[in-house]
Amino acid sequence: MTVLIDLGDPRGLAEEPDDGPRLSRSGRQALALLIVALAGLLACGGSAPVPAVPLHWITQLAPPLAAPVVFADDLVLAMHRGEAGRSLVAVGLDGAERWRLPLDGDSTEVHEARRLGGTLLVTVLDSAAAAEPWTTYGLDPATGERRWQERAYLLGVGPGGATAVLVGMSAALDWYGGWDVASGRRLWRRTLDSSFWLAPHLVDGQLAGMVLVQTVGGGDRVRSVGLDGGLGAARTLPPQASGMQVVGSLAVVAYERAGRRRVAALRLPALETAWDVAPTFDSRHVYLTGCSPLVCASAADEVWLLDPADGAVRWQGRIGGFTPLGPGRVLTGTDERPLAGVLRDVTTGAELLRLDGWIPAGTDGRRLVLTRTDGDRTWFGVVDMARPGRVRLVGTGGITLDRCWLGGATLVCQSLIGLDVYRLAD
Repeated sequence: MTVLIDLGDPRGLAEEPDDGPRLSRSGRQALALLIVALAGLLACGGSAPVPAVPLHWITQLAPPLAAPVVFADDLVLAMHRGEAGRSLVAVGLDGAERWRLPLDGDSTEVHEARRLGGTLLVTVLDSAAAAEPWTTYGLDPATGERRWQERAYLLGVGPGGATAVLVGMSAALDWYGGWDVASGRRLWRRTLDSSFWLAPHLVDGQLAGMVLVQTVGGGDRVRSVGLDGGLGAARTLPPQASGMQVVGSLAVVAYERAGRRRVAALRLPALETAWDVAPTFDSRHVYLTGCSPLVCASAADEVWLLDPADGAVRWQGRIGGFTPLGPGRVLTGTDERPLAGVLRDVTTGAELLRLDGWIPAGTDGRRLVLTRTDGDRTWFGVVDMARPGRVRLVGTGGITLDRCWLGGATLVCQSLIGLDVYRLAD
């Protein structure tokens, strides 16, 4: 049995309100002792120990440390934006600084990080750079020592974590290529002399190849690219094709034929047509994305959930926006009021749980972490993604500005004066 004792007004016993019954100091002390004794008896009678608070505040990262943050195993990475320059700072899960690395740039923020054996890959973005805004570093995860760097962003990492694919963009030249993760040695590189779109093809979370779309002679052509840079046969896309996305083992694209918007799926890596369907879209602007295990196609405020096997519509609805939350779950909006959300089963559209007023902070696929700010306090809740019957309260904190990042059991939230670091117990 869990016993909760209301400790009352934080002003203390000496600041009673003017109205209501009064007790002498000795009377108040006796009453407090009686409540504590009763709580102890109830706890013993329940035989179950009082559980620890699931959410623990660890520390606050004060400015000039700034969001966003990314996670890499046991490190939290943030940017130190001092007057003298920018530095990448690694903080341990205990809140202590591990190391910092001075960086170039005026408006730099950390974008992505992955630890691969004895190498930490970190991509940063300088949004104020006139050219080559991306830089990827190969670092020693223990000390932050810089081993290599390239003016490019990380697209993905191949099986085993030995090869990374980088994409570089500048006014003079765009390119993509394979790099050895440990040494930074270039394995291969291809230049791009026309507008392009490049996306990773992932299998079990690892890079299996890429999908490349290039504009050639007024039309778009798509081809698959291997991890060794090998190019597959080119295929011409239909006119007015747009919104291509890689969803599982498919490359899906929206296009128009005979006045109707359609969705075609090409099976990877051969790019053979898997299916071609024409749902009743009300808009010419169709957005495609993965809603594992289905394909989401949205137009205006309506969404269609398509079966990846044949493109059949599993369900559709006018739901005011949606956010995929991992396998089998999607968060949709409602037309009732702001901050009203519904957690649904992706495959059926069934409503699983209303989340009115709660803001998603992140998910690890097993649990969804939520925040809800009321005045000067933020409530934190957790939903079991497998059995989403309720929001379980796990703790409170100070004001949170609706910006949180979840990495494993570590939660970092933007507050009014810094970044609050929490530890979430199982």
